[in-house]
Amino acid sequence: MKTATIREAQHHLSKLMVQVEQGEEIVLTRRGKPVGRLVGMEKGDEKPKVVCWADSVRMRNEALHDLPQTRRNPVLEMREEERY
Repeated sequence: MKTATIREAQHHLSKLMVQVEQGEEIVLTRRGKPVGRLVGMEKGDEKPKVVCWADSVRMRNEALHDLPQTRRNPVLEMREEERY
């Protein structure tokens, strides 16, 4: 198992992805501590998942609606007010 820093991953992502395609697992580190992994796709994972954008927005709005007014995101509120 190979390790790479976040900075290395940013600058050499295409090279790292070639290694991942060949079956290598790469652990991403930040300041020497592991924070993530690059692993290849499983055979059954090749079909992309379809996400319904309207459902995502509805769920976000429901979650925001339940929060007290002081905890809601003022930028999102301003954006929504100008849109509608």
